[in-house]
Parts: sequence; structure tokens; C-alpha cells
Amino acid sequence: MKQIKYTFYLLSLILFIGCSSDDSGDSSGIPDNDLGLGQSAHDLLANDIFSTMEIEVVYPEGFQPENESLQNLKSFLQQRTYKTSIDINTREIELNSEGPYSIEQIRSIENNVRTSFNTEDKISVFIIFANGKKQGDEGTSNTLGTAYQNTSIVIFQETIISFTNAPGAPSKTSIETTTLTHEFGHLLGLVGIGSEQQNEHEDPNAEAHCITENCLMRAEAEFSSGIMGMFGDNIPDLGSECILDLQANGGR
Repeated sequence: MKQIKYTFYLLSLILFIGCSSDDSGDSSGIPDNDLGLGQSAHDLLANDIFSTMEIEVVYPEGFQPENESLQNLKSFLQQRTYKTSIDINTREIELNSEGPYSIEQIRSIENNVRTSFNTEDKISVFIIFANGKKQGDEGTSNTLGTAYQNTSIVIFQETIISFTNAPGAPSKTSIETTTLTHEFGHLLGLVGIGSEQQNEHEDPNAEAHCITENCLMRAEAEFSSGIMGMFGDNIPDLGSECILDLQANGGR
């Protein structure tokens, strides 16, 4: 694992060294849910191995996401994948800590509370809305979310709530939706971490992010300091180059 930090962007994207074929699935041949980021991009996009998708969303009391945000995520995935059904199940959990959280701590929580895993025809994704900030946040570089494994995302809900309470900030639904779809874009292999680039469009100053203006996968979409300046209260979509990458890897 390596964490990328730049002068202008404190990136939350967690990358992993690729696993060998010997440790990419269980004895049944079903891919694991704890592989490197982007390694399940095709499986999430296409319909040849997994026909359905289940998204397990967990949160501690007081940090529940908006229903509209989850429906927006579902619509985004229906537009970009070939799954015959996408189910989102929400559940409240108890957490004894309040953050700030390292990715290692989030991974440990996932190991304790995750109940949905890949089956023969279903791919499972785990999303936790954390009751704390990301460890290392300081000043205006506050991380909104992180995709940290092939089917795992953390949303730093405390950061989102505190930011949306500021005067003139975008709505909670807008920021949740943008963060959810942006981090899911990383699970889908963007940019260049599982879905091969059809044309070069990776930001040279922000690995695994898009340089196309107004694209959902720009690095600013992960941070409270950049999201308002980029998008206001609008929910961004993928740019044409990112869509081409997904289509080439089995998506719509």
C-alpha cells in the first residue's frame, strides 16, 4: 500500500500492489473482497461474471446518509454498468471510537461489521459513513472519502456534515452524491487503476484522477476545500474520456 501526497492535494486514494492469481479468490474461484483498488473494475462493470450488485451501507447513529444520495449512486451505477439489479442495504452500527481514523482503522472496522460478500453471481461493495475525520487532515485539506480496496469505500461523514453547515456550502445531498460517485469511480478503475486509459487524461499532479475540466474524477472532488469552487451545488458527471475507459472495460 502507498498513500500519495502532493503539495496542493492531500489525496485519500489508497493504492495497492497487485495480488497474484494465487490470492485473488477463495477455493471456489470467487474473487475476494479485500484485493487492491481497481482489481474488480471489470467485475463491477460487466455482466459476464457477476450479474447483480449488492451495496452494504453502514453508519453509526447520527451519521446516516441521505436517501436521495444513495438513490443517486444507484442511478449512476445503472447508467454505467450492465448489472441486472443493484440493491443498496443500509444498517446502523455501533462504534466505540470517534476518529480521526486511519485507513487501517477503517479496514479493521470493516472486518468486524461487514456482512455482505461476493457470491457466485453477486458482487458486493461495502461503504461506511464514519463518525470522524480522516487522520492527517489539517487546515482546509479535509478529505471527504476514500476508496481503499477493490470493493470498499469510506465516507468521512463528520467532515461532510461540518462543511455543509457552513454558509453558502452545497447541500448535503450534493456533496454526499459527488463523494460517493467519485470514490465508486475509483472502484471502477478510474483513472488508469484497473480500467485502461483509451486516451491519456490522467492528471500529472494527482495520480488516478482526471485532468478533464468539470469531470467527476478530478482530484478536487475528494476535498471540502475544492468541491465548492469546482461545482457549486451541481452534481458533476464523468467526462467523455472516463466514460470511454469504462466502456472499454465492460461498462456502458
